[in-house]
Amino acid sequence: MSLINVFLEIEIPQTENSKLFNATALSDFPFAKIGVNFLGFPVILISSKFDQTHLSQKNIKLKYIELTHNLECKVSENGKSKINNYSVIVFKSNEETLQNYFLGIAQSLLNSLSKNPTQKEVFETFKNFVEIFRSLTETPTKTIQGLWAELILIEQSKDPETLINYWHSIPEEKFDFNADSEKLEVKSSSTLERTHIFSAEQLNPTNDSQVIIVSVFTKQISTGLNVLDLLEKIANRITENELKEKIYIVVSKTLGNTFEQTTKIRYDFELAKNSLRFYRHQDISKVERINIPQRVSDVKFKSDLTNVKPLDITKLSKDGQLYKGL
Repeated sequence: MSLINVFLEIEIPQTENSKLFNATALSDFPFAKIGVNFLGFPVILISSKFDQTHLSQKNIKLKYIELTHNLECKVSENGKSKINNYSVIVFKSNEETLQNYFLGIAQSLLNSLSKNPTQKEVFETFKNFVEIFRSLTETPTKTIQGLWAELILIEQSKDPETLINYWHSIPEEKFDFNADSEKLEVKSSSTLERTHIFSAEQLNPTNDSQVIIVSVFTKQISTGLNVLDLLEKIANRITENELKEKIYIVVSKTLGNTFEQTTKIRYDFELAKNSLRFYRHQDISKVERINIPQRVSDVKFKSDLTNVKPLDITKLSKDGQLYKGL
C-alpha cells in the first residue's frame, strides 16, 4: 500500500502539542512510522542506532519541510502511547496532491535505508531529500509545459528507466536526453502546429552525433493529467530508487517556487500521446553552422516541421542504449 493511503487513514490528534503524533508502523520499513500532527500534516518518524551524528548536524526548516534529528516524541499507535527518540520529517501542507508527492519521495528514500540504520546513514540518505525541497524555494528553470512534454515521452517509452538515466540532471542543459552520440530534444506546441524554437547547437551537433527531435501537442484541459499524475505513472514502472530520486530532483529544480501553482495545470493525455512524432535533425530546416559568424553565439530560430517526414522509430538504428528505450 502506498504511504498516502496509510496516511489518510490516521486520525489527527486532538492536541496542540507539536511533539505528539498519531502514527502507524510500516511493515515494509520496521524502523519507520508514518504519522500525522495536530495540524493534519504528514510526518515520517525514523528510529536509528545512536552514534552521536545528530550532535554535529543542524535541524532544517524550509518552506515545505522540517527535519529534526533525535527528537523526543510521544507517539500514539493503536490507542497506546509511547515516548521515544526519532529523526522526524514534517511536511507542512494540507494539499493532498503535494502530500502525495512528499510521501512518494519519502517512500523512495526509506527504500534506500538498511533495516537497522544508524543516525549517520539516515542523515546521509536524507541529504537529497532536503535538496529536493530546498529547490522548491528557487527560481524555476523551465516552463511547466516543457517539463510535462518530457515526462509524457518517458511515460510512453518502452523503457522509462533508460530514458531517466540519460535525462538531464540540470534543466538548462542543451539536450533533454543525452547519451553522447545519441540525443533527444523534446519540443511541445500548444497551438497544435509543429513549429518549434531551436538553438543552433540542437540542430547542428557534432558529426558523430544523432539528434532526434520529439514533437508533441500539449493542450490544457481541466480533465487532463498534471505533472504529479505522470510522475505516479512513471514511478510505478521503475524499480531503481536512484532513478526515482532523480525524477523528483529534476521536477523540483525545474518548477522551483512555482511548484504549488504549476502542478495544478493539466494537459490532454490522449492528445499528447497520439501526437508524439520523431524527426531526424538532418531533415529539419535550420541555420547551418557555416552561416553563423565566428563571434556570434546563442543563435535561436523557429522551424516548421509540418511537411517534414516523421521518423519510424522501429526502423531507427539503435547502436547505443538511449534509442533502445523509446
